[in-house]
Amino acid sequence: MSTRAEAVELCLEALATGRVHGVSPNHDPAHAPFFQTVIGDHGMVRDFGLWEAHFTRWTVQQPWQCQSVVVQAHRMRRPPKWKRLLRELTGFDLVPGDLAVPGSEYIRVVASDSEACIDAETGRLQKISIPAAPPLSRPAPAPNHLRRRVRTVAAGPPSEWPGIPPAAWPHVVATIDNLHRDEPAQRPIWTAYGRWLLDRAASVWPADEWAWRWSRFVLDRPGTVPVGEVTRVCLAALPMTADEAATLPRDWRTRTPDMVRRSRMTLALLRCAADDVPLPPPPRPGVAAWQPLLRHLG
Repeated sequence: MSTRAEAVELCLEALATGRVHGVSPNHDPAHAPFFQTVIGDHGMVRDFGLWEAHFTRWTVQQPWQCQSVVVQAHRMRRPPKWKRLLRELTGFDLVPGDLAVPGSEYIRVVASDSEACIDAETGRLQKISIPAAPPLSRPAPAPNHLRRRVRTVAAGPPSEWPGIPPAAWPHVVATIDNLHRDEPAQRPIWTAYGRWLLDRAASVWPADEWAWRWSRFVLDRPGTVPVGEVTRVCLAALPMTADEAATLPRDWRTRTPDMVRRSRMTLALLRCAADDVPLPPPPRPGVAAWQPLLRHLG
């Protein structure tokens, strides 16, 4: 970042649109310069200086998925005042953020789903968190003991599966994802219950939100549906046409909140459609050891 004005502009773009330098959290992780600061089998952070991209995957055979981008505004010599940024965000709806931390205030921009953390004492921006997930309808708080309830219902007979009300279904899908990771021996049970629930949620959730949640669920479980089905579902649910996408203003200041939401959802669905391909086979054991070295050869 060469100037303070550019750093402030980066923060404003991240808040209003959920992008950094025009790059969405749904960017292709294979095509971007970065400093790789943390990596393991299941988690990775790519550091671009003022901002970072955070990735996860369940198995080493799966591609990395960006979960969030974080603008580390506290790294600036003088982080911008929140009141200064608010003047530039006129027209964007703001609501309290998801977190409550002593000494900090969290504020979320509805259209982009970006969340700002402000130091309560100085009034200066500390960081901006941008989820890779597109802006979605916010469900009510999760019911108490939901994980235990989901485990019990999913393991029971299908006739008892409707045991959790539709208002909690987004939380149920997230809980199933956690169970899928934490209790792999029961994955067929979690997958069957999740598919049943998502099929019924199609008549409850907005079409584009349902398509994204359903696609992410089945893409994380290769073989759950035939190849090509995710592409068909995602393309049918796109909230923006190709012509509308081609004429989106380049300057974030001329993008309305409705444009921001629809463009973020459109990109997220297109990314799911692009991921609807068979995973490559894992390398043979004798070749696997060479994989980390290939970039240094030749």
